[in-house]
Amino acid sequence: MSTPEAQEAVISERIVKHMNADHADSVRRYLEAFKNKSISEVRDARLTSVTLNEMNFEVAGQQVTIPFDPPMKAMREARERLIQLDKDALNALNRSDIPITKYTPPYAPGLHFIHIFNFTQCLLVLVIFSRRANFNPGSLVYDHLLSYVPGFGEFCLTIQPYLFWIMVSIHATETVFMARKLNRHGLTSSERIWWAWMGSCFVEGRTCWMRLDTLINEKLKEREAKKH
Repeated sequence: MSTPEAQEAVISERIVKHMNADHADSVRRYLEAFKNKSISEVRDARLTSVTLNEMNFEVAGQQVTIPFDPPMKAMREARERLIQLDKDALNALNRSDIPITKYTPPYAPGLHFIHIFNFTQCLLVLVIFSRRANFNPGSLVYDHLLSYVPGFGEFCLTIQPYLFWIMVSIHATETVFMARKLNRHGLTSSERIWWAWMGSCFVEGRTCWMRLDTLINEKLKEREAKKH
């Protein structure tokens, strides 16, 4: 018959495997919130052991300990204690417990056509209106399009600096707020998904926000469904 110590060791090993496999985001949050580690430092962090008194981690080649206060009386308390610590970490970091793990492009199946339409027309405006020369004879845009409606070409030439910089200013502001929202959901500039959302937001603005909100709401619904 195994000793209480051996049983505790088996439970500890099970907790470590489960946390590293299914809750790596929580492991990283513990270290960010309670040990002041940066996001880049904890990217590959791993939980190495759990005792009644503390959690031990390997972070960027270093061993780091987070004590339980107060210590646990038995390992059966671990689940509740780890959940509470994650909630405390989320509050300390001002993060959401809904992680963003993928990017939804404007051409994704099932989306309303307004997404790809808005992305395309915004991209065209940003590219074409970035240079006044595009509205003068000799340019590709003028010779193939505007030469047939010269009055419209003159109008575009007049509004070019105003339209371009107003659009850039608005979309840049939206991108700043997008960066904050992505950070709140656990994404940083060290990840390609972050750059995909940011680049898309700068080009198209509002419709990018719509897709991100839809993704977050879907994750919330999935979580609620698992509770029933």
